[in-house]
Amino acid sequence: MNSLQNANDYILKFKNKVNAKYRLNYHMSAPVGWMNDPNGLIHYGGKYCLYYQSYPYDSTNGIMHWSQFISDDLISYEDVGVVIAPEENGENIFSGGAVEYCGSLNALYTLHYEHYGIKTEQVYRAVSKDGKHFEVLGCVFDNETLPKNLSRTDFRDPCPVKIGGKYFVFIGGKDVNLNQGVIIVLGGDLNKLEYKFTIGPFYELGDMGECPSYFKIDGKDVLLASGCNVARRGNSFKNVNSSVFIVGEIDFEKGFMNVDFIREIDKGDTFYAPQFINGENRPVMIGWLEMWGKRYPTHEWGHGWVGAFTIPRIVELKNREIYQTPVENIKNYYIAEVSHLPKCADAFIRFNGEGSIKVCADNGSFTIGSDGGIYLDTTEANNMNGCVRRTDANYKDCNVRMLLDVSSIEIFIGGGREVISSRIYLDGEYKLETYGGASVEKIMEIGKRL
Repeated sequence: MNSLQNANDYILKFKNKVNAKYRLNYHMSAPVGWMNDPNGLIHYGGKYCLYYQSYPYDSTNGIMHWSQFISDDLISYEDVGVVIAPEENGENIFSGGAVEYCGSLNALYTLHYEHYGIKTEQVYRAVSKDGKHFEVLGCVFDNETLPKNLSRTDFRDPCPVKIGGKYFVFIGGKDVNLNQGVIIVLGGDLNKLEYKFTIGPFYELGDMGECPSYFKIDGKDVLLASGCNVARRGNSFKNVNSSVFIVGEIDFEKGFMNVDFIREIDKGDTFYAPQFINGENRPVMIGWLEMWGKRYPTHEWGHGWVGAFTIPRIVELKNREIYQTPVENIKNYYIAEVSHLPKCADAFIRFNGEGSIKVCADNGSFTIGSDGGIYLDTTEANNMNGCVRRTDANYKDCNVRMLLDVSSIEIFIGGGREVISSRIYLDGEYKLETYGGASVEKIMEIGKRL
């Protein structure tokens, strides 16, 4: 019996034994155990094939596998289970991406090997006809061909894309001379890739770039990228790791990127490693609705699961600003407009000057307020990591959209110009208290996924 079968047998045996008290309703989450980064997000064969990092055997970070969700509409989903598993001691199936190539779904991932003090990270390729069953073909790039200033061991998260009829692969890396994060670009046939050029280094990628993803939006090249240990700068980069938009123009022939701007994607304390969905005609982004370097309540309480995807978000460019909004399909799950605040809701709030909305429960509360900027206060939200996070910009008059699930909150400010995401673990019915120039204009209850 192989490790793939072992993992899926374990999931079947224990998925109904987790404590579901704070399980999310319409956000995608593994049935049991640990999950982190989105991997290989792709629209393939008429379905959304959405892979993710998983460790089914415990609700803490362990030996990494690739598991899979399948969805028709990015809200309702089926968990397929583990689809790529490590085969030998010391192996981990780290993050990567997926692209259609020669009529098949091709997954590129990081084979991370760490055993007896030896560490390597290599680009591996696996092929599938149905998106569920994979044949691993092996390593497709020789790390020794990298320029000498680029790390051969911190070299991960390949994201393959097809641009102008050619295949390119973006990979997170490190400039070892500068100890700064970069994005490395490979190209050529997916059977054997070759080094092309490097983007960066950038302050915003800290000491290691991770999880790059690419989409062309309104004529601009947009990279999603995550950075390790990015030093705090003003109101930005308050988490141990951070994720950013890098917007500009990439010259794939001459091998460089002219950058217009770099901006943090989410100001909250639970957002990391986002990817665009490949094969889509619109830029849809999904991130990990958690963060490294923090406590995980459902693990510490013994609930048997940790992690989720953010709500899939449409990304738009308007007047040198990036906007994020939840996919429209969430509206298909509205039950009714209500006067109270349910645990699962899409609520529309208006701030006219300073004010706040406090949501109280039996064991705590959270507050959304306006004091020039917009802020989310989760210090009393029973989440072990409470904090106050706020927008970069000031907003005198502002609309805020609050998307609530059982244990998550994502607020979209100024039409999605800024977003703040966090986790909440509150019991009992919600009670709304409004102060100053704050008002709730509409609340739509969201039903269970089909």
